[in-house]
Amino acid sequence: YIRGISDKTRSSTLKELEADGLVHREEYPQIPPKVEYSLTDMGKKFRPVIEALQHWGQEYIDYLKSVNAD
Repeated sequence: YIRGISDKTRSSTLKELEADGLVHREEYPQIPPKVEYSLTDMGKKFRPVIEALQHWGQEYIDYLKSVNAD
């Protein structure tokens, strides 16, 4: 879930990730239409990188808060 992202941007990004082999798209022929996305095996290998960036980002936010508190 990403707040503030348009449907067009989300759709475009997911199509790029699918083309790059990082995301699998499963489409179900029903009404209303249903589509599910999941990580491919290669996409799952990228998870530690994202988690490291998340950890660094939180540390940086904490750092900025402490600097600005002075």
